[in-house]
Amino acid sequence: MADIGGARLIKDDNKLVMPKKLKDNEVSMLVILAIIAVAALGIYFVLFPMFTNMRALTDEIDELQMKEYEYKSQIAQTEIFHQQYKEAQSDYYRFFSYFYSPMDPEIIDERVTSMLMSHGMTPATLSMTTLGVEGISKYYAEELRVNPLPETLEPPADSEATPVPPVGETGDDPMSSIDTQPDQVGPADAYAFAYTVNVSAYGNRDNLYTFLAQVAPMTAMYVVSFDFTDPITTKDADGRSTTTPGEINMQIKMYVLIDGVPARDFGATGY
Repeated sequence: MADIGGARLIKDDNKLVMPKKLKDNEVSMLVILAIIAVAALGIYFVLFPMFTNMRALTDEIDELQMKEYEYKSQIAQTEIFHQQYKEAQSDYYRFFSYFYSPMDPEIIDERVTSMLMSHGMTPATLSMTTLGVEGISKYYAEELRVNPLPETLEPPADSEATPVPPVGETGDDPMSSIDTQPDQVGPADAYAFAYTVNVSAYGNRDNLYTFLAQVAPMTAMYVVSFDFTDPITTKDADGRSTTTPGEINMQIKMYVLIDGVPARDFGATGY
């Protein structure tokens, strides 16, 4: 009987260890939960990185397509760019023909002196500065205004005529109301390399005028200011004539281009 009782106890213990049998709906629920967990892990570890990479690839494709369009557009305009380059190069060399290249002081002296002598002047003194930077200001013209014409007052027929004073004696000169203020000059917005030459010579007005007429159309030379004194002839007690030659003073700018060096880079600090 003791053995039988021990066997019963072991059998009861085995009954306690055996798992409980799940119902069909519980098994289905567990399977569904497992499938959902696997799907969630797949979405998190596979689909999300894939979508992120896809978005990055899409943005990169859009950027590359835009660059491709820009490159194709530039390639299509290659001939236009080449033509513009040729025109700019032609203008560049044409400007070099308009202006001087950097010169030694001896060359400047020789060039200015020969021009003075060709117009009948005798050079006296010449001084020059080193190559510097000159500001080129914008030109602002004065507004043109029409001034009223003066009216002539007719004297009454039954009265004596009143003499009319000459124009200018009473301040009624119509030219006196014209604005003679100099043209406005704005701040410098461009710069150029230039030599400043101060020269004096002996000659008369005609010599000066012909010199100015030659310099006027030149793009590389500009007469900033000038003054002259006419020749004076005096006689001494013996009747002999002595002529003091006329004197001409000028300040001249000689503009220079330097290959590959823009003057605007030195506009603020000088050269």
